[in-house]
Amino acid sequence: MTNIWTPGGGRVATMAPGPDDLFVVTTVAGRRALMHPVGLYDHALKQAEAAAIRMAPVPVTIKVLCVTLREAQAFGFAPDDLFEGQTPQEEAEWRRMMLAALYDVLRNCNEAKPRADALALLKQLGELT
Repeated sequence: MTNIWTPGGGRVATMAPGPDDLFVVTTVAGRRALMHPVGLYDHALKQAEAAAIRMAPVPVTIKVLCVTLREAQAFGFAPDDLFEGQTPQEEAEWRRMMLAALYDVLRNCNEAKPRADALALLKQLGELT
């Protein structure tokens, strides 16, 4: 666990993303404030630090949690029926965002495992042969 202390006594508590994490959830006082794809971890961390600084002199603890889909559902950050009842347009938008995220991993990630996982998923989705 890493703590970032800010002027005024604020704190941002976080752990780096794990290999299966999909989301970054930012909580304030135990309540979800923001949720991003895990690729925006650094962005979420900067937002949390800026918020802790703005809240000074009130000391606040903001947590930036990296979670899997199952963890997000268990903690109540994402509904269990997240993808049920979608219209064809919503399904197409989710697919577009997923593909963009996977291609982003291929282009920008320096680690072998996430790149291999993204490549395998793109093949499973029929995007690559």
